Amino acid sequence: MQTGQACDKIRNNRKCDKDGEEMIETEVIEVDLGGRVIKMQIVKNSEEVLIDAINDEETPVWVELWPPSLAIARWLWEGPSLAGKSVLELGAGLGLPGVVAGLKGGQVLQTDYIPEALRIARENAALNNVSGIRTAVADWRSFDISGTFDYIIGSDILYHPELNPYLKKIFQTNLRPGGTIVMGDPGRRESLAFVKSLADEGWHVTERFLKVKQGVFDYRIHVFRIRTPG
Repeated sequence: MQTGQACDKIRNNRKCDKDGEEMIETEVIEVDLGGRVIKMQIVKNSEEVLIDAINDEETPVWVELWPPSLAIARWLWEGPSLAGKSVLELGAGLGLPGVVAGLKGGQVLQTDYIPEALRIARENAALNNVSGIRTAVADWRSFDISGTFDYIIGSDILYHPELNPYLKKIFQTNLRPGGTIVMGDPGRRESLAFVKSLADEGWHVTERFLKVKQGVFDYRIHVFRIRTPG
């Protein structure tokens, strides 16, 4: 199930608008990055939405604020200024890393293939008084974003291994020479294998671990910093 799917396709009773489309309920929470609190509008009924997903192809993973996004947000906040740097966010979802990149001075383009996700991402930028963030609907399989960027960032974007070749093509096409990719991942075997394959091809890969807390749970997130070969 994706946002906007007709309610007669949803297994449980859910709120619908006048056109019979599913309504997403949201609430605002605070995310503490250590010295900076970020306001985030999140999907209040995210667990219900995920449970009601019809199949893996349509699973609306964007509705959840996943631990890797917290790790990338913290990495960006603790890192150097991004003033004057261009930043492409892949699979933006609710947009936390992109918002932080904007707060650090970056010129950010947030992309996702779900328009509703980008709508909430824009609202999250406004909640934190971040102006100048652009958004674009984009599918990795037919990625039509032109231009190159100093940074490409992504949180848990390696969850479908069959999409990794498309991501690699985006890295090759849209990363500026000398640019940096920053990815957060929970440590899936397929994800680690993909990153290793990049290193084997000459990409410069460094890895660190960040511990983040979400609710009562602690997570150890792999944060990869990948630079162009040569």
